[in-house]
Amino acid sequence: MIKMKNSINIVFAFLILTLSSCSDDFLDKKPVSEISSGNFWQLQADAEAGIAGAYDALQPDSYYGFDMYVFGDVRSDNCFAGGDNPDNFAIDNFKTFPTNGTVTRSWRQIYTAISRANTAIDRITNMDPSLFEDGKKEALLGEAHFLRGLHYFNLVRLYGGVPLVIEETTSLAPDDIKVPRNTETEVYQQIIKDLKLSAGFLDGKNQAKGRATVGAAESLLAKVYLTLQNYPETVIWTGRAMTRGYSLLPVFENLFNQENQNNAEVIFAVQYAGGAEGNVFPELVLPTPEASFDFLKFNTPTPNSEAIFSSNDVRKATSIADRNGTLYLYKWRNGTAFASSDNNVILRYADVLLMRAEALNQTGDTNGAIALLNQIRNRAGLGDYTGSTSQSVVDAAIFEERRIELAFEGHRWFDLKRKGFNVANNAIQQAKGITIQPYQLLFPLPQEEIDRNELLVQNPNY
Repeated sequence: MIKMKNSINIVFAFLILTLSSCSDDFLDKKPVSEISSGNFWQLQADAEAGIAGAYDALQPDSYYGFDMYVFGDVRSDNCFAGGDNPDNFAIDNFKTFPTNGTVTRSWRQIYTAISRANTAIDRITNMDPSLFEDGKKEALLGEAHFLRGLHYFNLVRLYGGVPLVIEETTSLAPDDIKVPRNTETEVYQQIIKDLKLSAGFLDGKNQAKGRATVGAAESLLAKVYLTLQNYPETVIWTGRAMTRGYSLLPVFENLFNQENQNNAEVIFAVQYAGGAEGNVFPELVLPTPEASFDFLKFNTPTPNSEAIFSSNDVRKATSIADRNGTLYLYKWRNGTAFASSDNNVILRYADVLLMRAEALNQTGDTNGAIALLNQIRNRAGLGDYTGSTSQSVVDAAIFEERRIELAFEGHRWFDLKRKGFNVANNAIQQAKGITIQPYQLLFPLPQEEIDRNELLVQNPNY
């Protein structure tokens, strides 16, 4: 049963007080420094500022600014930890304990983001529709539901069943903050509910680039259903997303040009304006001169991940930089002294096509799957797929294509997990020589959260 508590045992109370403003497009809102029922959430501008703060929660290095790439690629066969962070070394080597700092801070940050989305949903829902321009109230609610669905999708994939908190925080009383875990099934039910609400609210709304749109909600729903191995629903929702005007850019390299970041292929990305609203990740992973500083870089590609690119695949030079035998990530191009304006892409159209290809193949339309696979291959400068048309072989080819196309964009570990323990274990063994255990498909719950809340039960074997 979903728990309708006001808070859990991280400091939620009015975290939206600290919303910061961004200086680009929809995030160019006045900073919110003081919020109460008496002086806020009374105008459309207040609601817009609240949503800006909800988007802002994606940016920190404890979320999409760094850690989601540690979870998505360092935990996989794509990357070594690199750098000098012992917590990330532990994630890389599958020696992660409940006291791991990266695991702990990401839990906190994602629940901070949920708190902001909850506040926005509750407050905007209760605002008089006459305060808004036509369709604006629904659009803002759609964005907030999308963000909450995204946050819980990340939590459930990282930790398994987690406490569902779906109301605004109003109390830090002990009886309110001690919330038990919900099951994975319950969490996924809430995710699907949020994303369907989002798609409904956003349908027909012309949202600015960088904001959640109906296509983003549909694309994320497809990814949720693919994770659940519900292939018919994946076909339905990718099909809907494909009607929203997205397209593959003819030149793969152009996806990552700073001047064209919110291009026709990008469905949803974390937006960075640079400077005080800058992205730290590019500086952490790029070589010089693209980076401003020369130090031990993080998320370094494994030789195994370099080897997956064929010699005539144009994506290799765009994805990996080889500088004197040392490999670096290269899908970001501007370090800018930890203040980059490079965005971090969460969903793009190639991902939708590959999700649909996998689902079509699993539901019997192998020819349709191969046609989509060929779109991705041809854009990369490769010929059509010529292998076996057996379902299992085509599935493996699509899965390998996902790894190549989406390399280092934070997807790989989650793809390995959804394919099952044997697939994940074999991949890690081949790339890193490490044999993993089934329980390691989930991270431990942070020990400090368990210490604060006796209702939380730790994942097995941690």
